[in-house]
Order: sequence, then C-alpha cells, then structure tokens
Amino acid sequence: MNGSATPLRTLVLRRGFERLRSSAMLKQSVLVFVASMVLNLCGFIAHAVASRQLGVTIYGELYALISAGVIAALPAAFVGPVIAQLAAEFRALHDDGHLRGLLDGVAFGFVALGALYLLVAIPGAVPFSRFLHVPVWSVPFVGVLAGIVLFVTALRAIAQGTQDFACYALSSIAEGLAKVFGIALLVALGLRLAGGIVGFICGPLAASIYLGFRLRRRYARATAHRVRYDWRRILNAGAGAAAATIAIALMGSADVVLVKHFFDAHAAGLYAAASLGGKILLYLVGFVPTVLLPQAADRHARGAQTREVLYGGLAMFALAALLGLFIFKFFGVYVLHALVGHAFDAAAPLLVSYGLAMVMLALTNALTSYGIATHRLGFTIPLFACTFGTLAIIAVAHRSLGMVVEVMVIGNCAAALAVGLALVLQRNTGKRRSTL
Repeated sequence: MNGSATPLRTLVLRRGFERLRSSAMLKQSVLVFVASMVLNLCGFIAHAVASRQLGVTIYGELYALISAGVIAALPAAFVGPVIAQLAAEFRALHDDGHLRGLLDGVAFGFVALGALYLLVAIPGAVPFSRFLHVPVWSVPFVGVLAGIVLFVTALRAIAQGTQDFACYALSSIAEGLAKVFGIALLVALGLRLAGGIVGFICGPLAASIYLGFRLRRRYARATAHRVRYDWRRILNAGAGAAAATIAIALMGSADVVLVKHFFDAHAAGLYAAASLGGKILLYLVGFVPTVLLPQAADRHARGAQTREVLYGGLAMFALAALLGLFIFKFFGVYVLHALVGHAFDAAAPLLVSYGLAMVMLALTNALTSYGIATHRLGFTIPLFACTFGTLAIIAVAHRSLGMVVEVMVIGNCAAALAVGLALVLQRNTGKRRSTL
C-alpha cells in the first residue's frame, strides 16, 4: 500500500511542479513581450516627435546617424547570446561568485570597448561626416551610441541568463521612456540634430544605469571569481546566430546609410520616413521567431518532427504580413501622417514596396531562427552573399529612391529563398547520411 502510494505522490508532485514551471514561463514570456512592445512603441513615438520638430532634411541626418550606430553595434549580435549562456550555466550551479566575476568582467570590458569606439570615431569624424553628409561634431556621438548599446546588451544578457526577467523587462521600459522624454525635452530646447541624437542615447544610457545598479546590488555580497573563457566553444556556439543577426541588421540599416551618401538631404529624409514606416511590418511579424525558436528547439531535442511548428509559424506570419501590406496599400499616407507628419507625404509611393522588403526580411529572420533551432547552419554563406550583393547593387545602381527600394525587395526575396533552400538541402543531406 505504502509502496504504491509513494510513486503516485511523486508523480502528482512532479506534475504540479511542471504546471508551476509552465505558468512561470508563461508569465515571464508575457512580461518580456509587453516590455518589448513598449520599447518598440516608444521608439516610434520618439521618431514621430523628432521628425515633426526637425523637418525632412535634419531628420534624414538623424536617421542615418542612428542607422550607422546600429551597424557599429553589430558585435552585440555575438556577445549577447554568449554572455546569456554563461550566466545561465553559473545560475544553474548557484555560483554567485562566478556571476559576480562575469558581471565585473563584462562591465570593465565593455566600458573599455565604448572608450575605444569613441577614440576611433574622433579621428574618423571628418571622412565619415563627408561620407554621410552630416556635421563633423555629430560623428563621435555615433561611437558613444554604439558603445552604450553594446554595454546595455551585455548587461541585459546577464539578466536574461539568470532569468531575472523583471529586471530585463524594466530595463526595456526604462530605455523606451527615457528615449521619448530625452528627445522631446532636448529638441524642444532648440538643440535640433544634437538634441535628437543625444535624446536617443538617453534610452540605452538609462537602461544601462538601471541594469548596472540592479545587478551590482544583487551580487554585492558575493566574492568575485575569475571567469575562464573557452573561446573555441564560444565561437562554435554563437557563430551561427551572430551571422544571421549581422546579415539581417545590415539589410535593415545599411541601405539608409548608402542613401544618405548618394542622394541629396531631402531625398534621404523621405527615404528615412519610408524606412521607418516599413519597419512597422518588420516588428509586426517579428513575434514569429520568438514563438518558433523554442518550440522547434524542443521538438528537435526530442527527435520529433519540426515541420508542423514551421508551417504554423509561417501561417501566422502570412496573415500578419498580408494585413500590414493591405493597410500600407490603402492607408499608407495616414500611416506616414501618424509617424512623421505631413511633410513626408512624398515618401508614400515607397511605403508598400519598402514594407514588402521588410516582410521578406522578417521571413528570412524566421527561417534562420528555425535553422538555428534545428542545428542547420548551412544558410550562413548564402545569406551573407545575398546581403552584401544587395548592398553592392545599391551602391552601383541608385538612379532613384524607387530603384533602391526595388533592389531591397529583390535582395530580401533572394535572401529568404536562399535560406529556405539551404535548410531544405541540409535536411535532405542529413536524411541521406542517416540511411548510410
């Protein structure tokens, strides 16, 4: 009697624990999702404030500088997942000493990296300002922005790895709100371009201050232990995800920098408005990789079929994308009015095509997430080829803004197709090997 009751009690307790864990994961997911939406919404509000106050020409300069900062901060695509993995391993071992050592090492290393960015930006200010057609004094701010973004990404990765999702979410909310209030205040004071870029810097700066204070306080009593890094393992673990993130970030930002170089200031401002509007669709369907990655990884680890998860994710993707493109087609002018005001109405003809380019970029992101989850990384070389090929064509063929957008559409379609074919070929290769 007692012998049979014990396994039953164990089973009941185990199921209860699994329900609690599932409930906690659901709450954490909702918390992070809401915080991400707040951050994205605040980003669009910040752009709406800046574009209305600065006008087409200066807003084009601001958008190009921010895009350059995003490109300069691309190392975050590699360091974030690696730091999160290390933090997760130390947390699983209840090793606060190494977590404190990781925190101290990350803080010192990324402060030094930020200083290096600034040191590079100062002597490079003149040639870079000529390339972007922006004031010389604005270029060092790009280095500051990139350095702070790298720093906040590293600290946020520690919060993610230690499953401190409240800290993670609050840092995102703080970043969004600080960005909006910073831009509104500084631009209202008449600082124009300087106020815009410093206002954007206020966002990640506020998040880094909050994260640093919260994490430092959490591990204040622990004695720091030196962390030994297995660089070969780190490169193997993060290379695939970093390659995908870098390619997608370039496809979403480098075109703005090239347009600012090759076109006049007014045209670059109009293109910036179209890019901002098109990115609504990128974020609208951006939830698909968030849902797809963990489910596909879980099924792959259990040896189950993952195609159903992919098809379901792509169905959700298609519905959201079609809805967004429908709105852009018939209400695109109103979308621009809500985002940037009436001064950018000439960008309306570009909106649908640029939105389609961003939809295909989001599809590429979803497919690469599926490839990472199922350990198929053969898409890396084709994706890089399509990315740099698209940007090279823009640099050579840029007779009009419409032509640039057409190249973006074709390039992103080619990238999505290349990634999809690479996944299919790698799957078929794996099947043939398993039968030998």
